[in-house]
Amino acid sequence: HVQDDWPKPTLATAVDGKTGKLVPKLKDDRHLIIKVLACALAPGDCRLFAGKTDMVQLPKSGRPYVIGSDVCAIVTEVAPDEKHFEVGDKIIARFDEPQPHGMCAEYACVKAIFSEKCPASIPANEACTLPASAAAARLVAQTLVQPDSRVLLLGASGGLGTFMCQYIKLQGASYLAATTTQAELVKSLGVDRVIDYRIENWWELELAEFQYQPFDLVVDLVNGQNWQKGGCSGTKILKGKETTYAQLLCGVETEMDATGLKVIPLMFGMLGRSMSSKLKLSCPRYTLLKRVQYSA
Repeated sequence: HVQDDWPKPTLATAVDGKTGKLVPKLKDDRHLIIKVLACALAPGDCRLFAGKTDMVQLPKSGRPYVIGSDVCAIVTEVAPDEKHFEVGDKIIARFDEPQPHGMCAEYACVKAIFSEKCPASIPANEACTLPASAAAARLVAQTLVQPDSRVLLLGASGGLGTFMCQYIKLQGASYLAATTTQAELVKSLGVDRVIDYRIENWWELELAEFQYQPFDLVVDLVNGQNWQKGGCSGTKILKGKETTYAQLLCGVETEMDATGLKVIPLMFGMLGRSMSSKLKLSCPRYTLLKRVQYSA
């Protein structure tokens, strides 16, 4: 059965994404009401479809729920004191963390801090893929990359990685090395040194170019065993506590699963990396990339 009488949200009476019900007042007045042009499904949607993250991401109303997490839309209503957005703006927006749902609808309510203006020249069906890739990459680069820094990017050729290559250089990094199997692609995006992980391990490349000019920042979009085998290995291509090691909660090689007892190794894994970073002098400073909030 398809429900065809779903209420249209307003700033005065919006659909609460956590319960699926109408609420009379929003806690945060920096919300936008949007008319959805296109909606994209991200990895978070797939995890929720599979039941892997029900504990933290399933709406209180349970299933069925309105799917969709990232959108391109037109703003139809703003709060009176909103200064960044106005009615008629074309924007991209993502879901209100931690629950990726509610966007595959005619209208939706989004937080301004998870929204950004979108150039009119980008088609909606392409723009809706940007909140979880381009916007996230820009935020990470602006937060972590310092001018003239040397950066190592693990996983450069995916949806997030290809944007990271460009934003890292735009932020003024003097040198960018990256692990990938698509050398020509990432070179065209500004990568100075390509590391084919099928042939060589990045933490073993103690060449003159790395040993005497180690990296200031590692951005790990792969996860897997990179922290255990590389970050904490004492490799000379990192500078101990002078290097920041930023890692995604889940990556290409590490899928998040919070079902049943599987949540225990997930939690201890995160705590263990942070503790090892603090206790072991040769480990770089560890930071977990988990929240994407735009600058609006």
